[in-house]
Amino acid sequence: MKRTQCGGCGSGSALTTVLDLGWSPLADDFRADREEATRLDRYPLELLHCATCSLLQLGKVVDDAILWGGDYGFYSSASSVVVDHSARYAEWLMERFPRIARQLTVEIASNDGVLLDPLQAAGAKVLGIDPANGPAANARARGIETWQEGFSRAVAHRIVSAHGQAGLIVANNVIAHVADLGDFAAGLGVLLHNDGVAVLEFQYVLDLLLGNQFDHVYHEHRQFFSLTSLTRALASHGLHPIDVEQNDMQGGSLRVTMAKLGHPSHAVRHMLRAESRLDDPSAFGGLQVRAERTASRLRDMLIRFSRDGLKVAGYGASAKSTTLLNFCNIGSDLVPYFLDTTPTKIGRFTPGTGIPIVSPTMDSRRPDIHLLTVWNYLPQIMARERAFTDRGGRWLVPIPAPVLL
Repeated sequence: MKRTQCGGCGSGSALTTVLDLGWSPLADDFRADREEATRLDRYPLELLHCATCSLLQLGKVVDDAILWGGDYGFYSSASSVVVDHSARYAEWLMERFPRIARQLTVEIASNDGVLLDPLQAAGAKVLGIDPANGPAANARARGIETWQEGFSRAVAHRIVSAHGQAGLIVANNVIAHVADLGDFAAGLGVLLHNDGVAVLEFQYVLDLLLGNQFDHVYHEHRQFFSLTSLTRALASHGLHPIDVEQNDMQGGSLRVTMAKLGHPSHAVRHMLRAESRLDDPSAFGGLQVRAERTASRLRDMLIRFSRDGLKVAGYGASAKSTTLLNFCNIGSDLVPYFLDTTPTKIGRFTPGTGIPIVSPTMDSRRPDIHLLTVWNYLPQIMARERAFTDRGGRWLVPIPAPVLL
């Protein structure tokens, strides 16, 4: 579906293109056949800004059945960083909302249950909602009740009928993914108890802007929020922010606590004032130029390494690596293979570019340089790969600008 109206406020006259990354395959469509991987369907990646509500959003919305109905390749439990973050997150939720978290806790986009598992172990009654086949099955195998479907107002009504309203709703990195934002927001309003809270965590649009994080733009990410645009999107459904904090997940994220009752904290009031410039599309005017400059410089560096006889391996076949590789026109001639620890990706190929993915334990080629496409995990990965660095290995970090460490 080509977007003609803002997904947040419905405006059709206030949309401006601020970034065009061309046509790209679905970011998590890792195929086992190399030829299939290089011939995947491609869809436009165009980012639009709404001057009315400040929401940043994709111009093309790919159907849910195409995005999530197949062999979705991301499993939260396969990432040690996500596992550690989820454990800390669960502790934070239980400490912050001890009474509420022991009522019904619903996680939207619960993946394989990595967050709900410790909450359930701590005594919370939990329910997961996730449309992806493999992750939902894995969560159920862990003993976590999981409904395999996307969240909506209709689903919220069915949850209330089956379990009652939720005292706590958690939605991590999902509101950016929904196709019908109004329906999703209405579902939150239906599901949340009057005394409950909904905690939403998502990549912060200001970090995307200031950090040149164009690789975070892919078809699963349908919109990118500030606190301002989130507040405007949820206000008509009786929800408003009562607290906000920032963390470094996904290269910079917001964790916003929404409620039907209560007053906004000083942090909320301060951030809303600070975001006033984001209503103007000119605030995003440099995104295109910086993305193109990064692509050109990155390709030039990889071509030079190849000519100098240096061996380069990709590190981290993430969703955002799909955008980076396709927009920068990087194939196996420049990066012969990728290392990744995700079992469901090993033996497969990167979408659109057909670069083989292997396990680090199976790699005997001793590359000189790792192209780190999961740059947001740089400190953790460099600590884990100390042996590579100690023998003289270098790290090529592409974002915000290509640099060799």
